[in-house]
Amino acid sequence: MGEERSIWYLQKEKETEEKIMPGGLKKKSLRTELDLTPKQKMFVEIYVADWGTITQAEALKRAGYVCTNEKDYGSVASRMLSRKHSPHIANYFDRLFEREVKKYTSDNLRRYKRLERIADKAEKEKQFAAAINAEYRSGQLAGAYVDRKEVTVSGLEGMSREQLEKKLEELSKKIDGHNAKTIQIESEDVTTIEKG
Repeated sequence: MGEERSIWYLQKEKETEEKIMPGGLKKKSLRTELDLTPKQKMFVEIYVADWGTITQAEALKRAGYVCTNEKDYGSVASRMLSRKHSPHIANYFDRLFEREVKKYTSDNLRRYKRLERIADKAEKEKQFAAAINAEYRSGQLAGAYVDRKEVTVSGLEGMSREQLEKKLEELSKKIDGHNAKTIQIESEDVTTIEKG
């Protein structure tokens, strides 16, 4: 029994050695969020928090990374968010970004409350246009107001028969007036031309 245990222990030790690369790092595919450094976490958190207002390079700078060349910030940040090069960082980004998106897409109650506060404050300040606008937007969020737009098609597909006939007549007049004249030919004239 002791021999079986030592064989099992040696196998586990060998598996662990295979997973860990020189320098004590795990293979990229085996890294998890627990393997993130504080700077890596800070980079992702800054980038997600300020999504759409800053670039990856700016988030990297704010996280405290230092590059010798200014142009390197963008490539380093891109490499850090790459699934191929840093899957553990990319997975952490995905998780935080998904949480942020969910917060803004599913929380209508927060939006109602905010619009209500804005409307109340605007009304107290006697800014009635702003108060009405906030109430209107709150109603839009609830689905009480629907914008209707009527689209008219100017192509031939959307025209009635009468409109098509009128359009053809107009085009015919334009052609006769500018480019060419319509010539009436009778069948007798055609045979005379052929014999001639």
